[in-house]
Amino acid sequence: MNYSKEQIEFLKSLDFMKLGQAINRGQWQAAAMTIRRLDMRAKEVEIAEFEKNFTGIRQCINRKDGNEAKQILAIVVNKRARCLNAISNNDKSI
Repeated sequence: MNYSKEQIEFLKSLDFMKLGQAINRGQWQAAAMTIRRLDMRAKEVEIAEFEKNFTGIRQCINRKDGNEAKQILAIVVNKRARCLNAISNNDKSI
């Protein structure tokens, strides 16, 4: 898949790291704000791969279920890494 500049910026966003930190620290309000921002930005740049996972994380945040939120976040981080690796590999082949 070819990604636009905006999509690449989204995938490189520090918000993914901020979300992980907020969840790990039990900072539920910060986590809620960050996941909301990530979800809105994903919709803006038309990346749908994370929609289901973001919904799951939001539900975990509402329940203050850090363990499940971390599990879903691990899936998100893995998907994100695969996308970034694909971008990196495409750049090298050009």
